[in-house]
Amino acid sequence: MGCSLYNMENRASRRRIFLKHTRIWLLALLLPFFASQAAAQTVRLGVEDAVQRALEQSINLQKSEIDLALSEYAASNLWSEIFPSFSLSAGMTFLPNTPLFTGDGFNHNSGSMSYNVNLGLSLSLNLSLRSSMERIDLAYRSQLLSYESARRQLEIQVIKDYFRMVTRHEYLSIMQENLDTVRQRMELDRIARQNGLLSELAWLNTQLSTETARQNLNDALNVYQNSLEEFLALLGMDAGSDILFLGDIEIVPVSLDPNQLIAQHLPRRPDIIRQRQTIERLELTHNINTLNARTPSLSLSTSWRGGTPTPNNQGLSGTFTDNVSGSISLSIPVDSWIPGTRQNQNLRASAAEVEKANLDLQNMETSARTQIRSLVSNLNNIGAGLEIARMRVDIAQRTVDATQEGFRNGTVAFRELEDRRRDLTDARHRLLEGEFSYMSLLLDLAAALNVDWRTLLRPV
Repeated sequence: MGCSLYNMENRASRRRIFLKHTRIWLLALLLPFFASQAAAQTVRLGVEDAVQRALEQSINLQKSEIDLALSEYAASNLWSEIFPSFSLSAGMTFLPNTPLFTGDGFNHNSGSMSYNVNLGLSLSLNLSLRSSMERIDLAYRSQLLSYESARRQLEIQVIKDYFRMVTRHEYLSIMQENLDTVRQRMELDRIARQNGLLSELAWLNTQLSTETARQNLNDALNVYQNSLEEFLALLGMDAGSDILFLGDIEIVPVSLDPNQLIAQHLPRRPDIIRQRQTIERLELTHNINTLNARTPSLSLSTSWRGGTPTPNNQGLSGTFTDNVSGSISLSIPVDSWIPGTRQNQNLRASAAEVEKANLDLQNMETSARTQIRSLVSNLNNIGAGLEIARMRVDIAQRTVDATQEGFRNGTVAFRELEDRRRDLTDARHRLLEGEFSYMSLLLDLAAALNVDWRTLLRPV
């Protein structure tokens, strides 16, 4: 009995060992597959790819494309404005006038049944037809401008968000490097503490520094994750996607003359072009209203009628007859020529709208010049500040190195070392923020000038 139990336990033990080795073997076999699957989920994303994804999935752009297609179709069929109006109708009188309760009562008379067919054509001509066609073409050009502006605005937004994510990712790297540094210091201090070479206060300061670095990294990671989810939603990507950003903020010094930029690019600003189109539309509308209210209108109409005469005694089999008629009329409006009439007031109001639109254009051009000068000035100021920020990072790094050496030699206090590390972290962070601000302003200037932002990156 004891031997039997021993054999059973021995077999169970061998079975457990076999299963354990089997699981290890299967895990080793499948690990490369899982690793390849995880690597396949990583999306390498460049700034051009991000822009293309956002443009393809934008619902607003898709709706704008539909409106643009409708406007283009109307602009390509301007002949419809002078196309005559046709009408076709047919009818049959199956119950001619007959008493129901009076006289002899109801008695259907099939001999009085009849049918008819009518075909008509009408055309109205006015001197405002040409202005109406021009207004339709202007509507297409306005819709095209709106579509291109929406694309450019979305592109600028995506590029800004992309470089913002790159900046925050770099900041995460700085926080991680800071945490790695204090952890290495903590391990050295742990050994020194165990050997009685470090005081309790110094050991507590080391622990506090490590936990502070962990908290700073965790806060930066939360901000990065939230921003990443919003950015992926803008691109129409899954929130759980693993993104590898391929771009980097490379600041190239630029020297820009605001007056030259204004002279070269101001007329091509979308808002300026849109306002000029508004003025053109109002002028066409005023011209159409004036021509409709003060010039003669010619109306031409023809009609053909065929069928059986009514009344007849043969019903639907009666003799078919037809006739054709035509008329032409000339209408000359008079009310608008009389001062103070409603039509006269409407014409004065439409002329006033054109004048106000021209004043709005002048104000818009003045604001645009001010905006461009301000952007160029801020761009130059931040560019100069970046040189100071880089110098500050270099000095802060050398200060930390010297402070660490002094701390190891016992000539510098722990608090001084921590202050210098914070100075270095702050200097690197401010340099990142300055580079992003520079790139953001460069994108704003490109949008204000309605040019590709890369054309502004001209080396000095």
